Amino acid sequence: FLTCDAFGVLPPVSKLSSGQAMYHFISGYTAKVAGTERGITEPTPNFSACFGAAFLTLHPTRYADLLAEKMEKHDAHAWLVNTGWSGGSYGVGERMSIKTTRSCIDSILDGT
Repeated sequence: FLTCDAFGVLPPVSKLSSGQAMYHFISGYTAKVAGTERGITEPTPNFSACFGAAFLTLHPTRYADLLAEKMEKHDAHAWLVNTGWSGGSYGVGERMSIKTTRSCIDSILDGT
């Protein structure tokens, strides 16, 4: 999962258990930030079940259960990658660069 934590709470990258993956999927936490959302000048937290609540036809827990089933069946791993701020919230910490985010993804993919 990619999430933009504008409040400096989440680490740059986390490997998730299936239970943690279900939690983050259901929570759908990210932040609306200037430049990606009209009318936003300061980051605001946003929660959207399964990162797409408006488009769900079933209860979010059903999708989370399916996620856990697929992870188990295919021995898949889930990761949470923070594309937001590290070292403090917006105005204090620093925004993760695209280079840093790509490095996190590359490390996940190559196992380092």
